[in-house]
Amino acid sequence: MKPRYSLLSLAMMSALYSQYAQADLREQCLLGVPQFHGEAVDGNMNDQPIYIDADKAVINQPTDATYTGDVNIKQGNRTLIADEVRVEQNGDQARKAFLKGQYQYQDELVQAKGNDAAIDLTSKTAELSNTEYQLVGRQGRGTAESGEFNEETRVLKNATFTACLPNDKSWSIEANEMIQHVKEEYAEMWHARFKVMGVPVFYSPYLQFPIGDRRRSGLLAPSFSRSSKNGYTYSQPIYWNIAPNMDATITPTYYSRRGWQISPEFRYLTTLGEGLVASEYMAKDRLDEYTPSDNDRKRYLLHWRHYMSFLSDWRLSVDYTKVSDRRYFSDFDSDYGSSTDGYATQQFKLGYYQPNYNLSISGKKFQTFDDLDIGPYRVLPQIDFNYYKNDLFKGADFSFFAQAARFENNSKLMPKAWRFHAEPTLNLPLANRYGSLNFETKLYATHYIQQKGEHQNAEEMKKNVTRVIPQIKLDFKTVLEADKQFFTGFNQTFEPRVQYIYRPYKNQADIGSKRHQSVGLGYDSALLQNDYFSLFSDRRYSGLDRISSANLITAGGTTRFFNEKTGTEVFNFSAGQTYYLTPSKIDDNSLNSTAKRSSSWALESNWKFHRKWNLHGSYQYDTRLNETSLANISVQYKPSQNKVIQLNYRYASEDYINQNLSTNRYNQDIKQVGAVLGWELTDNVAVMASHYQDVALKKPVESQLSMNYNTCCWSANVYVARRLTATPTNASDTINDFYYDNKFGVNFELRFGTNYSSGVPKMLKKGLIPYSEPYGIN
Repeated sequence: MKPRYSLLSLAMMSALYSQYAQADLREQCLLGVPQFHGEAVDGNMNDQPIYIDADKAVINQPTDATYTGDVNIKQGNRTLIADEVRVEQNGDQARKAFLKGQYQYQDELVQAKGNDAAIDLTSKTAELSNTEYQLVGRQGRGTAESGEFNEETRVLKNATFTACLPNDKSWSIEANEMIQHVKEEYAEMWHARFKVMGVPVFYSPYLQFPIGDRRRSGLLAPSFSRSSKNGYTYSQPIYWNIAPNMDATITPTYYSRRGWQISPEFRYLTTLGEGLVASEYMAKDRLDEYTPSDNDRKRYLLHWRHYMSFLSDWRLSVDYTKVSDRRYFSDFDSDYGSSTDGYATQQFKLGYYQPNYNLSISGKKFQTFDDLDIGPYRVLPQIDFNYYKNDLFKGADFSFFAQAARFENNSKLMPKAWRFHAEPTLNLPLANRYGSLNFETKLYATHYIQQKGEHQNAEEMKKNVTRVIPQIKLDFKTVLEADKQFFTGFNQTFEPRVQYIYRPYKNQADIGSKRHQSVGLGYDSALLQNDYFSLFSDRRYSGLDRISSANLITAGGTTRFFNEKTGTEVFNFSAGQTYYLTPSKIDDNSLNSTAKRSSSWALESNWKFHRKWNLHGSYQYDTRLNETSLANISVQYKPSQNKVIQLNYRYASEDYINQNLSTNRYNQDIKQVGAVLGWELTDNVAVMASHYQDVALKKPVESQLSMNYNTCCWSANVYVARRLTATPTNASDTINDFYYDNKFGVNFELRFGTNYSSGVPKMLKKGLIPYSEPYGIN
């Protein structure tokens, strides 16, 4: 790994010394591109008057006129400059112009120059010879032995096209015949030869390519890479512009060690809604380490994302992802999931929405990638009802939530259940210029109908369980402004908050399986993270199965500093504590109790100590575990959108990681230090480098180095990476075994004058731990 450290250091040093950049790449590329000046004339150009200036004119009324010496003809948006022009006339109306010698022609779309031409001034057609043309306002130029221009098309014989600037021969396309469709913004070519630095590298009897921003069917930029796991990889996306409201991309990918994969993606926007359908399929994975069995080596992914709004008040959403096996996202890079997610979600929701109430039916299932004996429950159906009524009486706000849900598990050891829940809430807000005090009372009423698992060893269950728990909450908040400035030039505010919650204890040991109760889980419950904002949450657990007793006071606050001149927030610090007047518990299991009446607390801060620098940190203490659960700190330097350096440290305790899992997967704390660099060195060169090291294991997690070279008409990306990967199935799975995937890739992209991106944002998204910017201060 030593050479990788030197690469990272070199990239960071180069970035720090590249403070003085040239003009923006887009501005440079458009410097030599002609622009249309003046106000564009609308309407039919043929109806516009013709103005002719010349040093000399010989007019033969009413048939023709010959103009010589700096001839300038203007009609609407088009201008013609030539040495000699002969104009045929029909009375006072000019019909056709014949140009002898050199000429220059320009309208709002194209500029051309050459020798000899004929232009019909009534139909806006032109016949040009030995011409050089350049698109107006965008990159795109070429030559033609002869050409016929009109408002719809440009037909060129023995023509060339390139998006590169003059004197740049990086790439070009030559053809016996080229038809440029002006309004549709694409070109057709027959007997096309693609050249790189003047050398032919590709031939096609027919070819299409875009000359504008509109979508066109055809080949997209391919990608090539090599991986120690997958071998050589080549991907060739094929784009199909089906209709204005739908398109598809089909990507065949060849892995030298695995085989062929096909990946179609279909996007649509119809009266039935908008969405995306995608899949990835490999008929047979040839990789030896994939599975010890040859019975089934099919690898696939299915993804459907859909949203629909209909009949003005109805909404439908679908988010479905399914993969063939739990190692899929570890083996394949996919846009529809990540190995760090740990699961794939399959859910839908159909809802009816009104100003005071809404009703929905939904279902949810998780496909987990962890090696768990018992996975999470699926819920189908789940029916939710919400009702809201403000000012029910004397300023009191009323809300009512009800739910009916069915839970099932793939394991026959686990019980099935119906859950019926009702939750009325009455809130009385009191506010004045000093602050606000909310008095809230709530009732949790839940009934379960449970059925034991079908396995012979399934535990006995209490069939009917009813739980009714009332709650009272007082929440006081205020905002105070400091009379004096503690720091010159900055105004300070204090935002103290105090909250009291009381809920009586109700033993919930009869709800769900005892296998889940040992870690505080129910059918859909999990312990919430203990950050500053969750301190003021009503409950310690998500879901409705675990509602712990509460007799607690939470006190906290935030102080903020604002720039006196701009009003921009530059610093905040939040701290909070929860003091349990009596232990909080859900059953008689001591593991699910706060045990001591100690305080749980959290700290969080963000400091933008310079417009380019930001410091962010948070600390969380878990009283249930009686230890620090989470902590992180990061420093970021970001002088511009495409220049960023971030250093960070992350910590998560072993007990905190395992507390929501039915099986222990981790055997140590996570302590990671990391550095991320994304930097536009010049307008042509951009780099990205990142490295994450697990301090506890003394092992690297991931290292990456990527470089983009950008020009006006092409770009190239080269990257190397070494990242932690899944343990092979034929290897011993111990904490001391680590397996890495070494990757190398090269991507080329032709640019047709529509993309000037440095590539930094795209490069930062790569990797197991992509760059994130979780800051609230801009």
